[in-house]
Amino acid sequence: MNGNPFFYSVGLFVLVTAVSILLKRTFRIPYDRRTLVANVLSLVIAVITWFVFDVDPLKELTEDTGSTWQEKLMALLVIVFFFNALIQFLFWFAYAIIRHKDWIKMPRFLFNIFSFIIIIGVILISIKEIFNQELDGLLVTSTVVSAVIGLALQSTLTNLFSGFSLQIESPFNIDDWVSLGGHEGKVVSQNWRTVTLLSRENHRVSLTNAFVAEDKIINYSRPTRRQIHNFYIELDYSHPPNKVKKVLRDVLNEIEEVDLDTNHGAFVVDYMGSGIKYCLRYWLYDYADILLIQDVVLTRVWYALKRNGIKIPYPTTEVQMHMLEDPGGEADHIDHDYVVKYLSRLDWLKGMQAENIEKLANNAKLKLYAKGDLMVKQGAEGNSMFIIIDGHAKVILRSEHNNNIEIAEKLAGEFFGEMSLLTGEPRTASINAGVDCHVLVIDKEAFSSLIISDEKILAEFIETLVESKSNIAAAIEKESKNSQVTEASAYKIVFDKIWTYLKAN
Repeated sequence: MNGNPFFYSVGLFVLVTAVSILLKRTFRIPYDRRTLVANVLSLVIAVITWFVFDVDPLKELTEDTGSTWQEKLMALLVIVFFFNALIQFLFWFAYAIIRHKDWIKMPRFLFNIFSFIIIIGVILISIKEIFNQELDGLLVTSTVVSAVIGLALQSTLTNLFSGFSLQIESPFNIDDWVSLGGHEGKVVSQNWRTVTLLSRENHRVSLTNAFVAEDKIINYSRPTRRQIHNFYIELDYSHPPNKVKKVLRDVLNEIEEVDLDTNHGAFVVDYMGSGIKYCLRYWLYDYADILLIQDVVLTRVWYALKRNGIKIPYPTTEVQMHMLEDPGGEADHIDHDYVVKYLSRLDWLKGMQAENIEKLANNAKLKLYAKGDLMVKQGAEGNSMFIIIDGHAKVILRSEHNNNIEIAEKLAGEFFGEMSLLTGEPRTASINAGVDCHVLVIDKEAFSSLIISDEKILAEFIETLVESKSNIAAAIEKESKNSQVTEASAYKIVFDKIWTYLKAN
């Protein structure tokens, strides 16, 4: 028996099974435990039958041994169980490799059907060779039986052939995000009867192939996973549409997770009862992330609208119910008196008189930024300075390889953008809000009107910046070296340049 080819086949099968498990642990090629267990059990049954009944399947197939029908039946069982294990394993191994390499996304049931057809062929050939029976009568009988079974399993067969038609047409693949029968989710499996989706709530939804074939199919992963999304919002009639559209486009351009649609972006849709209806159109990189992306977009839009004083109106029915000011809710503003006291406590502003600090606060604007909002952009023109009232911000430089590198952090009480305010220089770095934070924004127009009324305010302000080792101090030092003058003379040169710039229209 040691020379029997079956012995070596069994050894080879066990070796390949061990190798497949090794591949799983080494290269992370997934395997189906249930399939492996079923194949091993099938092989064990074949081997036990072979040894217990002392049959030689190869001789029964190739020679007329004169064995009893019981021995021939045992030989047939050995062959069927062995080939079932071998074929199932080979098809599983092929499916695992195809899925791992991502050559083509095919459902498992196609492999199961092909393996079933091959096993039926093995059974028929084995019966013919072992029992020396012609297959004509068997085929006639099987045809009648098949007709009876077909009538009894009409619905099942409908699903089977619908599954074939879906495979031929291929409206979706495994891992595609689709909408089927009002259910949205990722296709995780397709067998001979059903298509299974994994919903966003982590529910498994099984739909019959016949139902899917007849229903409307929306594939969010075709032709690419990049999809366009529309969001509609109503805003108050008092705001000019061109200003609103610019604010909406600007905030979408600042969000890294989406791309603004260059053809439309933001546009007016209709005049509604409580406001003008706008549409924001942007591209997603993957529809599976739509809820997370929509949260980012809507959050950032709210903060942008708030900073620009654009009102989101209540519906008409609710406006009538809220005629009085609502004292509840979380405050989205900071009291002006608090800002003045806060600035007065800052070390770098102690050189300014209290009345001038108050004037500075009166001429500035308090703005609220959301976490991730772009406050200033590297290389952009600027004419404003920012003082952080609460929260913190990240200083980011874009490298020559277009990588964003965080180089510093601005905390509450610190400032940035002073060179753009005083000289109009482009932004030297990008600043993103690290958390929701309030900032005091001092722009050129407001600051100019302030210092023209009193030149001493500018002198005090520059002195405080020099003492705080800001970029103004660096500019004075640079001017001193370039012009080869004293530090006092360099200060006067820089001061005159700032004064000239601020007085210019």
